[in-house]
Amino acid sequence: MEINIVTSSPEPVYEQIVRQVQHGVAEGELKPGDALPTVRQLADDLQINRNTVARAYKLLEDRGVILTAGRRGTFVRDEAAHEVHRAKSGQAERAMRQTVSMLLGEGMTRAEVSALFRNVLAGVKP
Repeated sequence: MEINIVTSSPEPVYEQIVRQVQHGVAEGELKPGDALPTVRQLADDLQINRNTVARAYKLLEDRGVILTAGRRGTFVRDEAAHEVHRAKSGQAERAMRQTVSMLLGEGMTRAEVSALFRNVLAGVKP
């Protein structure tokens, strides 16, 4: 899997790495047991600071996506796809709660919010 960084993006570089690795796991491009480049190698390949890659790997490890095994390397965890899905679901739920709270705060009723949600969902193409 190739990781591409856009330095002009407002998204921090470490988050770009995290997002792309998670996407690779979710799409099956990265499978359990697959090795990731070392921090040094990825930093050199992307021409970025090693601490940036280390921060991305730390976040991925904290999220249960990768496992760092010392000198043996860094690997995709067995339950990585499940963890990525769980994280995405959590993010979506938080965003929905925030939106619903805002709409209710603006005076919409629960029935109106529900109807609006159904209408929007019906209009979205997969």
